[in-house]
Amino acid sequence: MVTPPHTPQSQKSQMLPPDTAVFARHTSQADYRTGDLKLGCIAVLADLGRYLQVPFDCLVKCVGAMPSQQDLPRIRNNLTNKESKILTDDESGLRWTDFTPPAKSKGSEENVFKPLGRIISEILAEVPNRRVSFLANPNGTPLSQRNNTSRPDGYLVLSDKQSEAKMHWFDIAVPFEFKKEQDTESLRDDEQNIIWSLHSIMQEDPCRRFAFVTEPIDFFQNIDGVISLFYALGSASASSTINELGWDPTVERIRDGKKIQYKFTIGDEVFTTTRELATYGADSMVGRGTRVYEATDAGGKKVAIKDSWREVERQSEGEILESILASCAEKLQAEELADAKRYFVGIRLWKDVMIDDTPDVTLDPLVGEEHNRSWKWVSIDLQPILSARPHLPSAGNIPDSGRLSAFLPTQLGGIARNDTGIPRRVHTRTVFNDVGVAVKDVTSLADNLTCLSDGLKALYYMHKAGWIHRDFSVGNVIWVGGIGKLGDFEYAKKIDSQTSHDVRTGTIHFMAVEVERQKYLFRPPTSYVRPVGRKPDTSLPSRPPFRMNFLHDIESVWWAFTWIFFYHTDTNTTDANHSLDAQWEKFQLAFPGTVGSPLRQEFFSIIGDLQTVCDDVLSETCRDVGGCIPHFAGALQHGYRKAEAKYPLLALDDTLLNDIHRQAAEYLDGAQQRATGIELCPLPDLLKPKRPRPREETSPSPKRKPRHG
Repeated sequence: MVTPPHTPQSQKSQMLPPDTAVFARHTSQADYRTGDLKLGCIAVLADLGRYLQVPFDCLVKCVGAMPSQQDLPRIRNNLTNKESKILTDDESGLRWTDFTPPAKSKGSEENVFKPLGRIISEILAEVPNRRVSFLANPNGTPLSQRNNTSRPDGYLVLSDKQSEAKMHWFDIAVPFEFKKEQDTESLRDDEQNIIWSLHSIMQEDPCRRFAFVTEPIDFFQNIDGVISLFYALGSASASSTINELGWDPTVERIRDGKKIQYKFTIGDEVFTTTRELATYGADSMVGRGTRVYEATDAGGKKVAIKDSWREVERQSEGEILESILASCAEKLQAEELADAKRYFVGIRLWKDVMIDDTPDVTLDPLVGEEHNRSWKWVSIDLQPILSARPHLPSAGNIPDSGRLSAFLPTQLGGIARNDTGIPRRVHTRTVFNDVGVAVKDVTSLADNLTCLSDGLKALYYMHKAGWIHRDFSVGNVIWVGGIGKLGDFEYAKKIDSQTSHDVRTGTIHFMAVEVERQKYLFRPPTSYVRPVGRKPDTSLPSRPPFRMNFLHDIESVWWAFTWIFFYHTDTNTTDANHSLDAQWEKFQLAFPGTVGSPLRQEFFSIIGDLQTVCDDVLSETCRDVGGCIPHFAGALQHGYRKAEAKYPLLALDDTLLNDIHRQAAEYLDGAQQRATGIELCPLPDLLKPKRPRPREETSPSPKRKPRHG
């Protein structure tokens, strides 16, 4: 006789809210990192999805002083009477003297829009103490630290930079795009090019806080509006800090020889950067925009600085780590607490950024609807030319192997995601005492695995104290003086937390498969089926919403452990049967970088196939060290089945916690003991493929040498 499962009554009354949904950013995919301009633009637009379009008259009010009722006629009169005679006012009405509607011209866009540069320059000349100038250079590519080959049609630049032979993206104050036609395709192209230019500026420049995207402006029907717009932009630049154009007065760019560094003011202290540690968080226009630098304080002490934008409802990373340590002090023995502190990064201070004594918080998206109905959300219409082949990621960042072409529809609105809007964010900075090397960049396999093992120890103490990390990866554990330290606590929370936040974004390489799928996958098959026509039995337990637990954190350690062996090979391998191409192919299947890939789940779940893959594609040296990968996965699956055996009740007790941590530590420690003397090399450095030149790239094709008879 089959009986339905039973849950005590108290279990239903203590139901916790569901965990955070999963959403992977397109800018973490391989297509974005190939350097292919078109694919990179598609990824940025796909992440953004929509934007708040600001009417130009609202922009004028936001960024600077509008010309007064007395100033506007004066400026108009000056533009009419100057020797340059920018404006003509006769029986035909007010019009630009030399600038005619471009659609009527047969010349090139570059020549057609030349008079426009003179118009903008003369309007800016009416602004006292302006600090920007207009440059039109549609054939010049701004300098970039990220191999960006795009080029705006024109831009406002800081006046002290206008004489330089080459502009850098961070010298550009406002980019512009011009089109002869006003059809839908031309407007869409301008829109996407403007967004890409703003992305390039914000990505390159930590001194920039925000940017506006305006509606198109008609130069011929709204001459007073054009004058007001550029007068306001010039007025904003004339202020002492030019905050209104998006610059951050708490960051200063300096030159250290040929290198560019930054001075960050955090509270009452000033820190000078010495090198970038991680800036790929700024690749997306949606998210925290995290940048991490090595820096020194006024006394020369080395620190690490993290600059990011957290959601306003979340605690700062410093506050979260304080809470974790407080829980550890409450629940751990004194010896355990002292040991736990060794494996957490040390935070020196954290502060929210203040601009003019006001917290630096992003605009409330509802303001456009509540206070000014002319502000509107604009959905981005994507009609991409998708990549038809996989690309190798560029060096320098955690690699990805997913392709936009695998899951990106032609209309962004078709992307399935739990998108509740763009959250408000507050600008925050954290200073860390510990500066080291991320485990992903440690080339000694023994040190690499020791670092990973120490990260597992940090997780153990967190779990014993009632916390889960929720974002363990090879970028979040650093090697400091022979010890691995766990960092990045922004997403950590108590296991019994009642809070649930909006969409979480980030790489999914190290995410547990249950977290990716947002369901419990290892529960026993349902044995009770309600007869047809019978109403649901309200005495039965409700299906609990999915929530992360300590098993998922440990599975993330397994994915990091596996990533080390599949993304690298040993530098001394002489195995003639070892195929780098075959290993890279399996890496792409295991780490596709897309949410919901069935191959990724199969890679983890089918132990026999996993054993075969390890035997077939890893070098003999790496097999000897990482041969426990399938056994580690099997232990995790056993733990999942034990925890979910009485689903919907979950048995996540201390016995299971201690047992699974003990097994995971044994696998890592055993591998570390076999890894002595082995150096790692990333597969892409060995494969070095020559990427074919896509037709759609904007950089000119190499000139062919003439044939000689």
